[in-house]
Amino acid sequence: MTRYVRGCVVHAPLRGCIELFEDAFLSIDLSTGRITAFHAEIEPTDLDLLSKAPSSEILHLPEGQFLMPGFVDTHVHAPQFPFMGTATDVPLMQWLDKYTFPVERSFEDPKVALKWYSTLLDMMLTQGVTTAQYFATIHVEATKILADLVELRGQRGLVGLVSMDRNAPDNYMSSSVGKCLADAEEFIQYALGKNNELVKPVVTPRFVPTCSPELMKGLGALAKKYDVHVQSHIAESRDEEAFVETLHPGRRDAELFEEAGLLTQKSCMAHAVHLKEDELEIMRRTGTAIACCPLSNFFFANGFLDVRKVLDKNVGVGLGTDIAGGYSPSMLRAIQTCVLTIKALEIQEGTSGAPTQPFDFKDAFWLATMGGAKALNLEEDTGSFAVGKCFDAILVDVNRGRNLVFSERDTPLDVFKKVIHNADNRNFVQVFVKGNMVYENVEV
Repeated sequence: MTRYVRGCVVHAPLRGCIELFEDAFLSIDLSTGRITAFHAEIEPTDLDLLSKAPSSEILHLPEGQFLMPGFVDTHVHAPQFPFMGTATDVPLMQWLDKYTFPVERSFEDPKVALKWYSTLLDMMLTQGVTTAQYFATIHVEATKILADLVELRGQRGLVGLVSMDRNAPDNYMSSSVGKCLADAEEFIQYALGKNNELVKPVVTPRFVPTCSPELMKGLGALAKKYDVHVQSHIAESRDEEAFVETLHPGRRDAELFEEAGLLTQKSCMAHAVHLKEDELEIMRRTGTAIACCPLSNFFFANGFLDVRKVLDKNVGVGLGTDIAGGYSPSMLRAIQTCVLTIKALEIQEGTSGAPTQPFDFKDAFWLATMGGAKALNLEEDTGSFAVGKCFDAILVDVNRGRNLVFSERDTPLDVFKKVIHNADNRNFVQVFVKGNMVYENVEV
């Protein structure tokens, strides 16, 4: 069966370049979920196809609606969802002990995991997040539940069982390196056993302070053995860096991760705010990407990630909400905050009047879509619209929600810009992953 789409389509296949087609045509093979035709302007043969196709196979977008790629959230702490919107009052290391570890520990109960992960996934889809990379907890059964729910909801999810064997509460870390590695391997095999390209396991050492060198090397071996993704936190905050210095004098995160075999083409490390030049070179050389989390960086990172500099070094970058260090699940908010971060850096540099490296909504939108797909090594499947890619999309209606203001002078690009700056998930009518509608907003 085929689905045909006619109407306005917007995407950013390249950084800083918004392509907006007012009357485009797409066809999607629903048996594979992949795009089989994409024409920037509708062609006579397309009109002929549409005239013969049943109305049930046609998505015809009226004025005021357009399609854009689904968002890619490269960093989400799924079990922290219960306290999202609170707990921004202490530095990172205190925050873990005071808020995070107690809540995550409660996910030992499968009923708790089922309740909160179900609610989280429902919200993520309402926010147009078609792909997400999740930290779970140390609990194998709870993490399997998260993977099951990702599969059930039809989202594209990279799911990681968290590994920790030191510097965490006794009742919230593994008893030994062997137990950690056995749990990690059990979950990897479980996720791979689904044979579902939408659900992928991720090797997930929480960060250097909670992972012994032996554990990190063992996890690196697992990542290589199964050829799976890797995620962690790297150079996130000043207090985290100070802790690493006490554990590994004279050494830093990037070299420790590389030594363990955890920096690969499939690695995406969160934050990276305090990486030095030589560490950025390690990231580039190994093909490791960064999950930029601009909102949580304001609260916990003691600094900003200059994505302009990172991209200029040919290091991949995607955006992340970082629930719950980031208090909003909205990727639109992440886009906006990313731009504000660069504006703050321009003020610090004294270049705000004439920035040497202009950065605006176009760049941040690319980070939230194609940049994120590249950061997760998924650019062949998602992030933009192209023949052969999966149809991962958000149907936007600018007239929903009564939250946008337009004038007769607005160009189509102006309308899109207003959506990026002023819209919210009330404007997301339908969300598609691999050709399947995974969310529909039935509210009027």
